Amino acid sequence: MIELMTAGAVLILLLIWVLCRLERQGDQTWLPRELRRSTLVYAEKLFRAPGLITLTAKVDRGYRDPAGIIILVELKNRQRDRVSPSDVIELSAQRVAVMAETGGQVALHAYVIVQGPSGRRVVHRVGLLDVVEVGALIQRRESILIGRAAPRCSRSVRLCRGCVFLRRCTELPWCAGP
Repeated sequence: MIELMTAGAVLILLLIWVLCRLERQGDQTWLPRELRRSTLVYAEKLFRAPGLITLTAKVDRGYRDPAGIIILVELKNRQRDRVSPSDVIELSAQRVAVMAETGGQVALHAYVIVQGPSGRRVVHRVGLLDVVEVGALIQRRESILIGRAAPRCSRSVRLCRGCVFLRRCTELPWCAGP
């Protein structure tokens, strides 16, 4: 009888341990496999890369993998499950800012996690732009703002219609201002 009670107590303790472990991991089940053994080190943190033009970027999440490399994650709430080029640019800018401020290594890939209306999360691994490419984007933006370069239309009609340069743009028929 004592052996049966001891076995029952051990079983209950084992069940409690498993349930506690599952509860702790529950928030990470949506994470890519690569990040499940990583540690969350940045959440909603602002980073700056000083230069002629200071790049400022807010990291949604940054995880340090077992090798010490930071992997960036961007969470997006969207009606449709897709990654846009602006997501890649945003994460690439974050990468440059984190490397500049910390001096640490940041992976040349990141993850965009798209959460739809149902709450289901879909993971997308994306390649990032390197430091030189991000620098070129910064320079192009500055050239447009000071009038040295002309803006170009987006491939997306929706983005084009929301652009601050819409009234001056005549590149494509749908870009013509009102």
